[in-house]
Amino acid sequence: FNSFAQTDCDDLPSLASTGKSSAPNYLTLRGVRQLLASIGERPDEDTLRQIFQAADTTKNGKLSIDEFLTASDIVLGGAPARIVIVVGGPGSGKGILCDRLAQECGVVHLSSGELLREEVARGTPLGKECQSIMERGELVSSAVITTLIRRHTRSFPGQRVLLDGFPRSVENAYDFLELMGKPELALHLDCDDTILMERIMKRGEEAKAKGSSRADDNFETALKRLRTFHKYHHPTMNWLREQHVPVVNLDCSGTPENVWNQLLAIGRLMRPAAHLRGGNGKVGERKTVTQSNDASDISIMFGESEESRTSANGANVERDGSIS
Repeated sequence: FNSFAQTDCDDLPSLASTGKSSAPNYLTLRGVRQLLASIGERPDEDTLRQIFQAADTTKNGKLSIDEFLTASDIVLGGAPARIVIVVGGPGSGKGILCDRLAQECGVVHLSSGELLREEVARGTPLGKECQSIMERGELVSSAVITTLIRRHTRSFPGQRVLLDGFPRSVENAYDFLELMGKPELALHLDCDDTILMERIMKRGEEAKAKGSSRADDNFETALKRLRTFHKYHHPTMNWLREQHVPVVNLDCSGTPENVWNQLLAIGRLMRPAAHLRGGNGKVGERKTVTQSNDASDISIMFGESEESRTSANGANVERDGSIS
C-alpha cells in the first residue's frame, strides 16, 4: 500500500492543531492501477473504476489504509489468470488431458482434487477434515475449495490456467464467478458410467500394485462419487450456458490420444478464422496460413493466434454456445 500511496499536503495545517505531524497516506485511482500492475493484474479502465468505487466507502476519491484493508478482497481479488474450466466425471481423463495441454501449450494446470490431497498430506486441520469427507465420497464444502483455489491461482497472474475438477456444484460456480469472473472456455469430457467405473477400479488396482493408492479408488466410494457427480453435473453445465461460456464437448470413451486428436481437429477447423481475425491490414484481409503444429492448433482453440501464443495476453475469441 505505502509503495503506491501519496500524502495530501493540504491536510497538514488542520493536523497541526491536533498534534499530528504527518497526514495519512492514501491511494488514488492511479495508485490502485500501479499496485495491481505490480502483481501482474491489469484490469480495463471500467473495471478499475468499479473496484475503486466499491472500496472507497467515504466517496472522497481517496482510498485510506483502513478502506484498503477492508476491501482487500475486492482490490486484490480479481481474476489473476484466464481460466479454462475442465469438466468431467471421475476417471474421465481430466488430469491426463490437462497435463498434456500444460506440457505442449504452456498453460498452467490446477486440479482441485490434487490441491485437496496436498492439504491432506500436509496433515493440517483443514486437511484432516477434508480427508474424512473425501473418504466418504462426498464433496468438500464450497468455502474450503474456493479458498484453496484462490490461494493457488494468485501465483499465476496473467497466465491461462486449466482448472480441473471445479466447479462441482452450482454453489461452487457462483463462488467462482464472484471470486475470479467468468471463465473464458469450458472443456467437457463426456463418457459412459460403465467406462468410468472400469477406469477407476483399474487405477486403484495399479496404484495398489505399486504400493500406493487413493482412498477414493474403491468400488463403493467410486459408485458414490459417480452419483455425486451426476447430482451436480447438469446444474453446473446449465450455469456455464447461462453465463454464455463456450463449451467444447469431447468424447472421452476412447484413449487419451483420441481425445487429443479431437482437440486438434477443432483447432485446425478454427485456424483459418483465427488467421483472418489476426490480420493487421483491412477488415477481411487474410494472412498467409503457415504450417501448423499441435500446440499452435490447440492454442488457437483457446483464442490465441500463433503470434500471441507465447505472450501474456492472447487474442480472446468470444463465442456463445458449444462445440462438439
